[in-house]
Amino acid sequence: MRIEIREVDETNIDDMISVCDPSTISEAYKKGVEIKRAWLLEMLRTYEDVGFVAYFNEKPAAQLLTYPEKADPTSLRRENVLVVNCIYNPLLEAQRKGIARSMVEKLIQKARGKYEFLITHAFDTGEFLSQADFFKKMGFKEITKEDLYYSFSGRELKEPYSGFWKEGGEYRRSDEDIGRIMIFYEPVCPFSYLWAYRAKEIVKEIAPEFKIEVLNGWEHPEEFVSRGRNWMLVNGIPIKSLPIERGTFKEEIKNALET
Repeated sequence: MRIEIREVDETNIDDMISVCDPSTISEAYKKGVEIKRAWLLEMLRTYEDVGFVAYFNEKPAAQLLTYPEKADPTSLRRENVLVVNCIYNPLLEAQRKGIARSMVEKLIQKARGKYEFLITHAFDTGEFLSQADFFKKMGFKEITKEDLYYSFSGRELKEPYSGFWKEGGEYRRSDEDIGRIMIFYEPVCPFSYLWAYRAKEIVKEIAPEFKIEVLNGWEHPEEFVSRGRNWMLVNGIPIKSLPIERGTFKEEIKNALET
C-alpha cells in the first residue's frame, strides 16, 4: 500500500478533476470539466495553489480543493480567508487510511501565516462520514450547522461562508425577471454546469418558447447576488429543487410559469 499526497499544479490538474468523475461521463459533464480546468489554471497562476490530490497505489484517489475567498466575486471577498470548497475520497480501497486527515493537516500547515481563517460549507453528500463531523474532528468550529471555520489566530469568525453552494436567500420578485428563465452555475465544479444543463433541457421540454439564460455566476456576479444567490429563477420565482428530483423539479417549474 502506497499513499502520496501532492499539491496540485499544472501537471496534475486532470488528476484532481478525475477524482470526482461519475461512472457515466456525458458531453455536458465534459463541458463542465473544461470550465473547471480553465478555472483551476487561472487560480494557480493568480494565487499559486488550489489544494491537494492524494494518490493510492499511484492512482488519484482523493482531493481537497481550496481557493482564496477574495477570488470569488460572489462572496464577501475577505483577504484573510481561505475557502475549503470540498474534500472527497470516493475510492473504497483508499478509505479509512487517514488520507483526508493528512490532506487537511498539510493544508493547515501550508495556510498558517498566510491566512487567518479556513472556512467551509460542509454540505452533506449522503456518502461516508458527514463533512461537518469530519471538520469538527479536525478542529473546525461552527458558525452555523453547515458553515465551519478554523482559526489560526484564535479569533472568532462570525460571518459564514458566502459562496455559490450556499442555499439561496430571500428574493423579491422583480418585473425585470418576469418572463425570463435564468440558470446560474459556478466554474469550481463540473457538476454545477451539468445540473444547469440538465435544468435547461427539462425546461425546454415544458416551455420550448422561453429563452433560457445559462450564466456562469463568477462571470455574472451582480446578476447572481442581486437575485438572492438563487441558482435558478423561472418567471421571477426561485426554484429550490434540483433536476435529479425530476418530478418535483418539473412541477415547481410549471407552477412558477403559471404564477
